[in-house]
Amino acid sequence: MTDFKASLVSIIRCDDYDPGRLTEAMEQLLAPLGGMGAFVHAGASVVLKPNFLWPSSVERAVCTHPEVIRATAQLARAAQASSVVVTDSCGIGSATRCARKLGLLGGDLLSIADTDDPREVSHASAAFHKLTLSARMMDAGALINLAKAKTHGHMVVTGAVKNTFGAVVGLEKIQWHMRSGRDQRSFAQLLVHIHETVRPCLSIVDAITAMEGNGPGSGSPRPMGLLLASRSGYCLDAVLCHLWGLEPVQVPTWQVALEHGYAPPLSAIEIVGPPLSTLVAHPQWKMARPAHLRQVGGLSFLSPVLEKLIRILPVLDEGPCTSCGRCGEVCGKAAIELRDVGKGGKLVPVIDKKKCISCFCCQEMCPEGALRVQAGVLARWLGLSH
Repeated sequence: MTDFKASLVSIIRCDDYDPGRLTEAMEQLLAPLGGMGAFVHAGASVVLKPNFLWPSSVERAVCTHPEVIRATAQLARAAQASSVVVTDSCGIGSATRCARKLGLLGGDLLSIADTDDPREVSHASAAFHKLTLSARMMDAGALINLAKAKTHGHMVVTGAVKNTFGAVVGLEKIQWHMRSGRDQRSFAQLLVHIHETVRPCLSIVDAITAMEGNGPGSGSPRPMGLLLASRSGYCLDAVLCHLWGLEPVQVPTWQVALEHGYAPPLSAIEIVGPPLSTLVAHPQWKMARPAHLRQVGGLSFLSPVLEKLIRILPVLDEGPCTSCGRCGEVCGKAAIELRDVGKGGKLVPVIDKKKCISCFCCQEMCPEGALRVQAGVLARWLGLSH
């Protein structure tokens, strides 16, 4: 069971990534939690786990902003950390490539490490009893989780809990997407299991500029002007949901965490910072998929015909597609292939709906935003896709 004294969530307004203002804002953010010294002790080896989905410019809001990473590293150094290492298992590329794109390479403040350190973790009593996770993250004196506030096509929200999926080394992430299939609950159980295994001591959400729409990689950057921090990643995600006009029960990881006793009731979450009513997004945050259909869950109880009419699937927008083939490479079911369909010689991805398991790896990893999530015709007709 979780110590619910850890359910305090600190929030502070911060409108930009100016290094000086950001470091000061981070200090103020962590003060209600005891400051960085409550998490990093003298001589500790600190590992920072950002959201490095793929090498992307800071303007696209795909990755945790480099200045948030630097400010965290500076505070860890001030707490006398012996080392600060930044690492992540990326969807495309490597941590080094992402760091280079973000301008994080060089200097003595921090170092970058690729996830080339797999360790098999077994828990006989767990549903997912064998995982290959980053040994560096598990062995850290202090693992600090630096998430980016983004929508997600499969899990609704990419926040603190989903961010620790990056502890899974290499292509095994795609394999786990495939094993979980279209069962969002099964994948949520996996994410919670990973989060509990690596156990970051502190989670911080970069919501200064967040992402709405076709997240987690191809949505639209949108200012929120906030930083959030907590010992509990579950509480952070619940607060983020509230700010986006969602009920936390619409997010599968929150449901699983509640059932297992890892998260407190919503009424037990203590907020330090501006009143939440003044922070709710207006207009309402655009989600990556029909949020109302998150409550439908598995569709096995429906007839095959009705399932086809309400099912959520990835669809292609040919305009931005560059025929890079990445969607087919990451599809664990080989449900996507590039074909010449008479478009002037241009090869386009064709999705085999019979093979597709709606894991949305393709939508998540498309660097051009050419794949989006769409509900079936019946769901749209019933107004569930808004």
